[in-house]
Amino acid sequence: MANNPIKSSFQRRTIFIKKNLQIRYMILMVACVLCGLLIMGLELTATLNDLFDNYPVLVQPIYDEFIPIVASFFYKIAIYILLVIIISAILSHKMAGPVYRFEQTCKEIAKGDFSKRVHLRKGDQLTELQDAFNAMMDTVESHVKK
Repeated sequence: MANNPIKSSFQRRTIFIKKNLQIRYMILMVACVLCGLLIMGLELTATLNDLFDNYPVLVQPIYDEFIPIVASFFYKIAIYILLVIIISAILSHKMAGPVYRFEQTCKEIAKGDFSKRVHLRKGDQLTELQDAFNAMMDTVESHVKK
């Protein structure tokens, strides 16, 4: 087998890199979805009340089945919220990872190593900031060498 060094891609093993940031982001996402569901539920209730006031005979079968419908609705909401939590954890990871990487690189630079650069994974957020930061550090390093 030829000695062929293969560059391994950087993989994070933990989901919560910056726990406080990620949990706040996830809570915000869940709160937004719950607000949307609340507005939708209130609108549906108001519409059903208007229909019942105007056409009580037509809407009465819906009201007779209202409790099972609401129970089913809450089970589905629980599944949707679980999906939102999973998706928001993934999305927050793609934001918190780069923030963590920037913090670690800044700490190394603060110790005096001006050769350090930020290297993010493909698909991470803040790649434009990475490019600007690395360009800034190129300039700083060239000034320090002079």
